[in-house]
Amino acid sequence: MDNIYRNSEIAFSRLEGRQDSGFFKEHTGSSPPSGAEKSGAPCRHLLVLLAVLCLALLAGLIALGILYVQKSNRSDSLEERNRTLSVSLAAKDAGWTIHQGSCYLFSSEKMNWLQSQEYCMSKGSHLVIIKNQQEQDFLSSSIHETHWIGLNDRETEGRWVWVDNTTVDNHGTQHWFQKEPDNWTGGGDPNGEDCGSLGDHNGNLHLWFDASCGKRKKFVCERQPGI
Repeated sequence: MDNIYRNSEIAFSRLEGRQDSGFFKEHTGSSPPSGAEKSGAPCRHLLVLLAVLCLALLAGLIALGILYVQKSNRSDSLEERNRTLSVSLAAKDAGWTIHQGSCYLFSSEKMNWLQSQEYCMSKGSHLVIIKNQQEQDFLSSSIHETHWIGLNDRETEGRWVWVDNTTVDNHGTQHWFQKEPDNWTGGGDPNGEDCGSLGDHNGNLHLWFDASCGKRKKFVCERQPGI
């Protein structure tokens, strides 16, 4: 009797399983998911979650890198400003004026051209070399009488060079007064006029003149910051 009962239960279970399977297939058009298929869904979700976490981590690392670069750039910029400010303050304390990246010293004493150049060299500089119109305008607006500049034709008459041996043509800036340079010998110097000055005694401070190198004039020294 017990065997008959157990056999009936097994038969009923098999029948129920076939009916469930048929019902699922009838309504969905496919067989019910197996155990492997059911366990695959959580795996896919886990992979998607890991991918999202990896992307978030990568984005975080990129953001940190950008912040580091920006902070480094700001730090470098601040250091450069502090360095420039320190140089500027030191230059002003020593009587130098800063303009467009160069330092200028306008003398209070008068010397001949050679003495002027030697004085500038003792300060780690040289008589000013005028390289462009902006520098010419700055210098002419800063003086009230004639000043020596670093221009001469002492070596070869008519070949005007700056104290660094570059010619006036190299910089493309020339501001000679009309008919100058004329190498006038009537001023008492038999060598004529072999040294250049900015301005003359008549107040033409925005033009260049040749003059006897032995004359005593004020002068302008030039150097780079930090020297």
